[in-house]
Amino acid sequence: MNSKQILVIILTAFTIVGLYHIFAEGRFDYPQLRLKEGQIAEMEVIAPFDFPVIKPAEQITLEHEQSVLQMNIPYMVDDEPYFLSLSEMDRLWEIFYQKQDADIKELAAECEKAGFKVSPESVIFARHALTRDKIYDDFRKHLGDIYSRGVYERVNSDSLSIWSSGVESIYPKTSFFSANEAIEYLSENLPGAEDMIKELGARFVLPNIVEDKELSTELKQRRLLEIPETEGVILQNEVIIRKNTRVSRSDVVKLESLLEAYKSRGIHKSPFQQMLLAFGMLLYVSMILLVANHCYVVHKPEAQETFRDYLPVNLALIVLVIFSIAVNHLLGLSNLLIPFAMMVISASILLGVNFGMLFSICSMLMLSPFINWETFPPVIFLFSTIATLIMIERQEAQHEYLSIWFYLLISSFVVISAISIYKNDNPIVYLRNLGYSVVSAAISVMGILVIVPYYERKWNRATKQTLLELIDFNHPLIKQLATEAVGTYHHSLIVGNLAERAAEAIGANPLLARVGSYYHDIGKIANTEIFTENNENSSEIHDELAPKESAGLIKNHVVEGVKLAKKYKIPQPVIDIIVQHHGDSSIRYFYDKAEKMDLPIEPDDYHYPGPRPQSKEAALVMIADIVESTTKSKTITSEEEIEKIIDDTISRLIRDGQFSDAPITMKDFSVIKESMLPVLGSIYRKRLDYPQENDKDSD
Repeated sequence: MNSKQILVIILTAFTIVGLYHIFAEGRFDYPQLRLKEGQIAEMEVIAPFDFPVIKPAEQITLEHEQSVLQMNIPYMVDDEPYFLSLSEMDRLWEIFYQKQDADIKELAAECEKAGFKVSPESVIFARHALTRDKIYDDFRKHLGDIYSRGVYERVNSDSLSIWSSGVESIYPKTSFFSANEAIEYLSENLPGAEDMIKELGARFVLPNIVEDKELSTELKQRRLLEIPETEGVILQNEVIIRKNTRVSRSDVVKLESLLEAYKSRGIHKSPFQQMLLAFGMLLYVSMILLVANHCYVVHKPEAQETFRDYLPVNLALIVLVIFSIAVNHLLGLSNLLIPFAMMVISASILLGVNFGMLFSICSMLMLSPFINWETFPPVIFLFSTIATLIMIERQEAQHEYLSIWFYLLISSFVVISAISIYKNDNPIVYLRNLGYSVVSAAISVMGILVIVPYYERKWNRATKQTLLELIDFNHPLIKQLATEAVGTYHHSLIVGNLAERAAEAIGANPLLARVGSYYHDIGKIANTEIFTENNENSSEIHDELAPKESAGLIKNHVVEGVKLAKKYKIPQPVIDIIVQHHGDSSIRYFYDKAEKMDLPIEPDDYHYPGPRPQSKEAALVMIADIVESTTKSKTITSEEEIEKIIDDTISRLIRDGQFSDAPITMKDFSVIKESMLPVLGSIYRKRLDYPQENDKDSD
């Protein structure tokens, strides 16, 4: 662990402890009695002075809800419905006047166009002027009577509380019309238009006795203010909790009331006590950070050179702390809403499931002080997240974000159900906790969608999207290879076909194998003329050079390839294939040439620097590279010859120990051969010689 990492840990520790000190109000200043409901008290708690018992917020909310249920809903008389009804009636009669000569079907159709759906039989009266005018006058009169009396809708009580000018009056419900009663009243008092009233009654009869929403809100607020905030008083020297007894919910309420009493009286801990608590918190946080950072370096062994290289794991813990502060202290919501899985699953996708599991434990320990050392939320977070990590690993769903959300929901459901059964939670609490977990999972996955792609690009990870971009023939390196090293370009394409087919057969990553094949020889761009596939006369160049110089130029294409790959920000797994596709094998041709010339030989000068292939994909590119070159240099007349070339190549590489570091088995080699044979056979098998047609003499 170097000085930069230690500095990051120190800064992170002070940041987290500072956040704790700022937002966890009272934890340093006032005496702390951290006892939870259901816990066995290890000490007796006695009241140091008289103090009132403050009702918990949920009790005040419940009392307020009960009080509101007993409250009369305030109603007011609204004049607007009456004018709307008259307006609708005038619109309908205007149609009657305009179409007074039309037959009843045409009249009904015109009414329907205007929004009045009536049957032809119900508007027969409209064709008779005297009847129509009389019904109009009676209609207006009876509407006025109805609205003067009042119309209500959906009232369950036997009486209504009518407010006017701030004065409440209680009337029996029978003093008013219900909407249905008003329609029936109109129907009975408008002979000749009964059917129309039944069909259009709801258009003309609107409730004008409506709830006064503004006053209702005000009355509910008054009821809340009338609820006393305290219940009872604890006297000095009264036993609050006895030693070795189970802590009840009422005991917790009394302890919280005692803490508030300490605050109101200005009773503080001594500076020495506060310093000890701060030091203890700093030590606790530092230990967690040391473990998390050590695991981070182990699982991300790439060069850690700058201050910023050590930030990700520490920032992740700071962000988790900020989320817990926002949910718990600023918003006062359930701790189950904290998106705990966001950072843990992101870390697992980026650094592996083993690191993810270790980091989940570190995250749980870091979270605990900020949620007042509660027991159940951290347990739910830990087990649901670890279960999700296992499912992601088994299903290889690292980038299937919808699946991740589903796995997280399933695991949270199982863990919450188990704990709710153990705690004997009521169904409402259980369903509420499930709802919180759904929200937490959604926020976590949205965060993962941002974090993972960002760091995958920053760390040059070989994601599917990145690899697909790299096999685009418009990529600058591919275009440069195709124009400046044509032979190498065609060789790379065939190697790509071979490696991809073999990768599919043995369960490796076929896309990575193809991309690695396309880029494995890009270093040859730097000196194309010395390679036979690009220059048939390359031997003339090497004849003028010492064998050692030629070998140096040949193996330098690996170094140049890495430089180009880094310049174009090629993902590290592809760079690994570039470095490893020759392993530490010898450049045999020039080694033998040096021996024949009796030149002094340093073995390292005639070997590639390595390392040997570390992955299945690198091993496949190595095999495909040699097999393709060997096959192309020979005249193939049968499939057996191709099979022999593959067997000889694999056998030689095994003897040289080139696969000693690769996770590849003897069974895989057999599968590789079978998968490569059809590809090579279709390319290099000797074609049939067709006899030429003799020219026919013309007549």
